[in-house]
Amino acid sequence: MIACNANKKITDTENLSESSSICPSEGTCTLEVLKDKVFNIKTDEFGNSYPELIDGNKIVLKFSYNKNTITDVEDDHYSEVVYLEFEEGLSSINLKNKDLSSVKAGFSRVCFCRGQTGTFPINIGHLNLSKLTDSTYQIIFDFTITEVPQVINSFDRTFKL
Repeated sequence: MIACNANKKITDTENLSESSSICPSEGTCTLEVLKDKVFNIKTDEFGNSYPELIDGNKIVLKFSYNKNTITDVEDDHYSEVVYLEFEEGLSSINLKNKDLSSVKAGFSRVCFCRGQTGTFPINIGHLNLSKLTDSTYQIIFDFTITEVPQVINSFDRTFKL
């Protein structure tokens, strides 16, 4: 995965809070707010898809699930990441299914799962972003991926910009 200029992300607990987000007990979930970034889905020379985060003029929300690893077990890493790209000056949004392409909704599955990894556009789901105060937002996202199995299919978070 490519992530440039990581110093522009907001991840501290003062700026993020969990609000009824469902995270499996065998892992951890985080939400990062990446300012001045752009999200794209790229494909390598072997046809494998992967996420690309580059400098730009957008805000990218990156919701991650990382399964706890077993000590001394190689190739035990498992993670899922959801990417959503928004214009600066966020306002309330309500999108369904194909309209999710307007925020470049993407899902990445990273594991030692031959033939069942990659990054894919999310075309089935419901996204609701609500502006609560001048700098506080709530995001509720329910989604389904058909290309690969998934553990996370929804999240509900409150965050600050």
